[in-house]
Amino acid sequence: MNNIIAIFDSSHDAPEEIIMAAGKIPYKILGDVHTSTTPADQYLFETFCPAARSFLTEALSSSENWDGIVAAHGCDATHRHFDIWKKHVKIPFLHYVNNPFSRVSKSSRKFYKIELQTLIQALEEQYSVQITTEKLKHAISISNQVKSLLQKLGKLRESKDIPNREYFEICKKAVQEDKADLISELQQTLEIWKDRPTFPKGYAKIMLTGSDVTFPEFMDILEKAKLRVVRDDLSIGERYYAALIPDFDDPIDAIIEYQYLIPRPSTKHPSNPRLDYIFEAYFESKVDGILSQNLKFCEDYAYDSVWLSDTFKEKGIPSIHLERDFIAEDQQLFTRLEAFRELLKTQEALK
Repeated sequence: MNNIIAIFDSSHDAPEEIIMAAGKIPYKILGDVHTSTTPADQYLFETFCPAARSFLTEALSSSENWDGIVAAHGCDATHRHFDIWKKHVKIPFLHYVNNPFSRVSKSSRKFYKIELQTLIQALEEQYSVQITTEKLKHAISISNQVKSLLQKLGKLRESKDIPNREYFEICKKAVQEDKADLISELQQTLEIWKDRPTFPKGYAKIMLTGSDVTFPEFMDILEKAKLRVVRDDLSIGERYYAALIPDFDDPIDAIIEYQYLIPRPSTKHPSNPRLDYIFEAYFESKVDGILSQNLKFCEDYAYDSVWLSDTFKEKGIPSIHLERDFIAEDQQLFTRLEAFRELLKTQEALK
């Protein structure tokens, strides 16, 4: 065993700090775009979210390397996915956290607190540990140090030459590696990025929104099309670090508050704060346009796309919405992205 608790969620829903307070390393399952999902396809339809099928494929092949799995209620598609994992993934500990769908009612906070307390109890019983207030606060402190450094790194994208893949990879490390060990690497990376050349000419600055990006090859396609992601609201990105966990007397309340502060995904209600965050990022960073996208069969973001696109059009914001496949190389996608880049160049020339 590697002292790892794997996380299965479709956004940023699992409470990493509780896992850390149990003495474990949280590892977010992201699947592998280069690995066939045939093992998962035995249990899931081919019209099911390809990312979720890839997550299950990774769990089926790698669960022996983990001490346990914590699943959290993210999107509707993966909500009952947990039952399949419970039956077919061989692992000594598998716990489900039922995150509330609503992000406005007081009752949802009460419900969520009970869910987190239940997780704490389950971890304590399974691993014979005590998850104390002090341990939770220490875990929150470590987590906030990582998020604070990511905020500084993310900000540099607007002014420095930071390729899309580099940004993605550093965010990926934050959700898959030991955070205490990662802090020094992030500090070193920050100094390196500060010395980078200025933002390269010929590239468009874009805001990326929609389905979570779980593999760097998609970011490479954007790079090839000369589209630089300088703002986003993704879980492997700003949704993870945009807000810090507040300093409350009760660390469980702090974790709950953090979940209500982060950029809103389409999987939570209401969706309006998601749009508010996109607008704030767009105008604050003066990006050239917004790229909205959804992974094939990702219904939540596909449903929201029409509403978002219409709103962007009303505001006069250059934007495009694309549906993408779960594949490493996509020439058709690249062609459409190139066309979007040309559109942005034309509009920039008309200013």
